[in-house]
Amino acid sequence: MNNLFFLPITLALGVLLGNIYFRGLWMTVQQLPNAENPILLTFGSFFGRLAIAIAGFSLLVMLTKENAIWHLFVCVSAFMWVRNDLVRKVQPKVQSNLVRNDEY
Repeated sequence: MNNLFFLPITLALGVLLGNIYFRGLWMTVQQLPNAENPILLTFGSFFGRLAIAIAGFSLLVMLTKENAIWHLFVCVSAFMWVRNDLVRKVQPKVQSNLVRNDEY
């Protein structure tokens, strides 16, 4: 029973960590052209985001000692789902120059 209670919380934690990590990455990339010290901004952002993500995953493993691997799998899956969703939203739309058969 305890397992079923924590799975939605695990999923929500993965979504939260993914949003923090990848939206933070996107904000960093947008600020790079105007930054006075882009190296410091890049490394500071990376290590800050990494520390938050590792702390979140570690907290999850500590709280769900039994079956922690399944909770970690769900959390990382949600984390990567957020990444794929944000890539799809941010990626520029490319128009195809192919001619369709019905346009002749």
